[in-house]
Amino acid sequence: MKLFKSSEPNTFHYITAVTFRRVPIFRSSIACRLFVDTLAEIKLLHPFKLVGYVIMLDHVHLIINPQYPEISTILRKLKGKSARKILDWLIENQHQESLRKLRIAVKDRSYAVWQKDSSLIDLFSPKFLRQKLNYIHSNPVRAGLCEAPQDWQWSSYAAYFAKAAGQIEIEVDVNPYWKQS
Repeated sequence: MKLFKSSEPNTFHYITAVTFRRVPIFRSSIACRLFVDTLAEIKLLHPFKLVGYVIMLDHVHLIINPQYPEISTILRKLKGKSARKILDWLIENQHQESLRKLRIAVKDRSYAVWQKDSSLIDLFSPKFLRQKLNYIHSNPVRAGLCEAPQDWQWSSYAAYFAKAAGQIEIEVDVNPYWKQS
């Protein structure tokens, strides 16, 4: 699903990327760490403000505001690079069951980590932005993975509150707007 996909500056994008065949790749904290590391790398190469995120067992949600209108590039590189790292890890550690579930019959590839299309919705109002951020942070609770949003390690929830050093995996940008030149 792609709604609007604006190239306007200071547009917030709500992204949902789902794993191939909904394989619960992110049950492993190692796979989560590989995704987090990739997100940080892509953020350096293609600057964006990270407003919120959650890594679920079989999908991720992000709210980002890219500095330049290249949301498709950011998403393509994030999914491609994270897939490569996750597959390398699965192969190296002989996770045969996961690899079997991720196998595809495509001429130039053996495995897929992500479904081809991702959901991308532009958030044009502060109310819509808050609603999606609350949805993201409540997702692990609704899925029965934890009792409260602050209990889920792979989320930006804790970044919005006082915390101990090192508690959050990726810091969110407290000023999510880019300065206009």
